[in-house]
Amino acid sequence: MHELPEYRKEAAGPKGYADTLDYAVWFRRRTIELVGEDRPLPAEDLSFIAEIGRQRARHGFSPDTAQRVLTLHANLMLREIYDAVEGHEVQDLLHLLNWIGAQGARGSDAYFSAFMDEQRLRLTVATRVCMLTRLLLAADTSAPGLAHSLGIEAYEHYLVVIVRVPGQLLRRADAMSDITRDDLVANVFKTHQVPLCWQQADELLALVPHDGTASLSPLSLSPMASAGDRLMSLVSEIVERVGRPCAVGTAAGPSGTLAETADLARRVAHVAPVEATPRTLSGVADVFAELGAAHLPEVDRWLREIARRLAGGPDLIPTLDAYYRADMNRLAAAAALHIHPRTLDYRLQRVRDLTMVNPGSVRGVRVLSTTIARVLAGAWS
Repeated sequence: MHELPEYRKEAAGPKGYADTLDYAVWFRRRTIELVGEDRPLPAEDLSFIAEIGRQRARHGFSPDTAQRVLTLHANLMLREIYDAVEGHEVQDLLHLLNWIGAQGARGSDAYFSAFMDEQRLRLTVATRVCMLTRLLLAADTSAPGLAHSLGIEAYEHYLVVIVRVPGQLLRRADAMSDITRDDLVANVFKTHQVPLCWQQADELLALVPHDGTASLSPLSLSPMASAGDRLMSLVSEIVERVGRPCAVGTAAGPSGTLAETADLARRVAHVAPVEATPRTLSGVADVFAELGAAHLPEVDRWLREIARRLAGGPDLIPTLDAYYRADMNRLAAAAALHIHPRTLDYRLQRVRDLTMVNPGSVRGVRVLSTTIARVLAGAWS
């Protein structure tokens, strides 16, 4: 009641106070009985705990409070256990903690699953999907139950996909409203059945299940080889619904470390190219040079000066982008640009003259491809 305002409001009347206290006492008494008998929580106790969760939902408790009370309750129980066993055998403490660890997870899942089942009529699909995404990022044990209520499974490994809409694009008058964002989440979830949520105004995060193979590790050359059309279809729909050029960053990891994996994907997205039609789904290995440059101001200033010279053109930045995308194949690059190969040669010579770097050399690939990537990511807009 001290920590959670909604419980304080619930306990304002004598009946609410008595009911809340009764449940707390009941749970502790059952813990003592079951630990002494070395038995797990029986089905009838789990049903009673679930009914408490449903009551909380019916009384208007928020999902955030439903999650926070589980953590708070666990902390208080551990504190009480420590006080109760002080001076007794250490085996008593270990036995009690072992029971709480196993049965607490079962009880929490029963409580929160029932709470969410009751909330289903009160919460939009978008709200529940976003809640699931946040629970998965936090490695919360309630996530599988919520996933089941949404008709999907929780997986052992995920590819975290960050779709970033550059900030200057969102400052326009037609920036997406909260309703539009919720519609996007609901519609994309309906089509692709993956958890997703807006993390910030300019960032949408999606969790794509995968089998945990090395090809989707954070250092993979590209997620495309294993994720294939499904991943590109997901990202294409998101970008189309956003209606603005976006950058995409990816990283993969096990379910218990998704917060760290998301942070890595976010850093990738901030140096990945901004595209109106997604062609590039970058992983760490695709942008490691750009990540290094972004964190070294001296290098970034040097590359920015090269970009300034290239801006003198004509069309040198898109030319170099096409040239490197074609693995420096002149004919393929010229065809992509719809120009004659001799025109391409003229432009590449112009790059040499302006930057004193040969685009076809090893040094040229390292310096100029990194410069182009920083320009396309909107680093110096």
